[in-house]
Amino acid sequence: MRPTATGTSLSGRVGILLTLALLPLGLIAVLQTFAAIENAHNTYRQSLTAQTTRAARPEAASIMRAFGVARGLADAVPALLAVPDLCVSTMQRAVDERPSMTFAGFIDLEQKTTCNSLNRLFDFSDNPDSDRVFAAGLPDITFNPEGNASGQAVVIVSQPVRGEDGALNGFVSLSFPTIPLAETRARAEANSELTLITFSGDGRILTSGRDRDAIAPMLPADGDLSTLVGTGQRVFSAVATDGKRRDYALAPIVAGSAYALGIWDEPRLRGSDIPAVLRAAAFPLLMWLASLIVAIVALRHQVIKPIHTLRMQMRSFADGRAVFRASAIKNAPRELQDIGDTFERMADKVMRDEADLENKVYEREILLREVHHRVKNNLQLMSSIINMQIRQRMGPEAEDALRRVQDRLASLAKFHQDLYESSSLSQLRADELFEDLARQTISLNADPHKKVDLRLDLDQIKLEPDQAGPLAMLLTEALTNAIKHATMESDRTMYVAVSMKCVEQDDKGIITLLIENPLTGVDENNAPAGSGLGKRLIAAFASQLEGQVEQGPKDNRYIVKVVFARSV
Repeated sequence: MRPTATGTSLSGRVGILLTLALLPLGLIAVLQTFAAIENAHNTYRQSLTAQTTRAARPEAASIMRAFGVARGLADAVPALLAVPDLCVSTMQRAVDERPSMTFAGFIDLEQKTTCNSLNRLFDFSDNPDSDRVFAAGLPDITFNPEGNASGQAVVIVSQPVRGEDGALNGFVSLSFPTIPLAETRARAEANSELTLITFSGDGRILTSGRDRDAIAPMLPADGDLSTLVGTGQRVFSAVATDGKRRDYALAPIVAGSAYALGIWDEPRLRGSDIPAVLRAAAFPLLMWLASLIVAIVALRHQVIKPIHTLRMQMRSFADGRAVFRASAIKNAPRELQDIGDTFERMADKVMRDEADLENKVYEREILLREVHHRVKNNLQLMSSIINMQIRQRMGPEAEDALRRVQDRLASLAKFHQDLYESSSLSQLRADELFEDLARQTISLNADPHKKVDLRLDLDQIKLEPDQAGPLAMLLTEALTNAIKHATMESDRTMYVAVSMKCVEQDDKGIITLLIENPLTGVDENNAPAGSGLGKRLIAAFASQLEGQVEQGPKDNRYIVKVVFARSV
């Protein structure tokens, strides 16, 4: 049975066509899913940003208010320094009007302050943050876990004070405690999963809703907070220092100076688009798979299974003429049932025609067998008439000629007898025919006082009657000549060897028939005469076979060799 590739089977082709049909819909579904996922991500990002901004509102308001007050005081300080008491009262009023503030003062270039809300002398020269602020000469915000003036954890806002020539004269410094801010934010937070921190432009945490040691493992592991400065508002997902992935929302409070960072322990964003691609393609793939399964199951039940049944019924009819009935596919679609009905009618007609043909062939075979039988009987009758003629006292030459004719008739009779006794009229077992024919020829022609040893070496070969007939006549002539001319010493046995071999060559069967008998001594005068009738008949029969013949003495033997191609 010829192998069938999946792509050429009905199921394979339907699968390919269904895939091509659903491909545009799948692509549209993938694009729509991508768009829906992106919209969901954008909505999620906006939600995180809004929650972070809302939760950081107390810190943002305090920091922005502190920067505003610091800028106003920085503008007034050059004039207030001329009247020290007025400078102190101004700082005190700034603190009294804003209960969230704990300190306000002007720090000169020696990092000391006498103009402050506490009306005391403070020296910040040993504070590293003070050195950093004076070195930068820019607005700054920082955290001090233990303020120099208040002794508690405070956020410190610094604003530079410059003269008319632009030279730095000092800083206005304001501070406010972080604990009240955290408590205010905790009451305002709507999402308990949110952890919020604020940090300065140099990446130092200002305020947090948790202990700072607990906050550190939750921060992104790929850099400190200073790397987020200047990036603007954004939402991202990253692996934290503790190895857990989290979502982060960054919201600037004062660009370059203060930022709020929201942290969520349950991430919904992904750093890779592969899960999004899989989610986008999942529905089209499932839709394609479900459609393909339904189509193939329906196809197998409605088409392939009935076709398979129809094919097996046809094969059984072709191999063994099994009776075909269209009812075997009664549940198939109407078109297949019509094919089944058509084949059933055709099968019935083929069987009727074959029965008629077999009857005709049988009658023809009986007739041919009868013809061969009658021919054989007529040949035997003619042989009997010749035998009666031989009994009339005739000359030796006439008697010998009649016996040669009688042998030829016996050979033909044996040929026709084997034909009508054979199981097939189109081919004969040449080896069986020639064995019987050789023994019959020896018995008819051998001297009763001499024993003839018949040596047979015959392959099992089947020949058509057109070749078996001439070859049988050729064998008879060759054997008759061999018995007539092969003489041996009186105390030795005479022999005749018959060999028939078949060799496959160039897709053809090459048959070689060899008859040989010994000659007396080395005297070739004992060989048959080259002008005899038997020799001419052998050549004529070889010509009918379209073969090559070789006959004559060779190495104290007389041989007749015929080589021809078997008919196909």
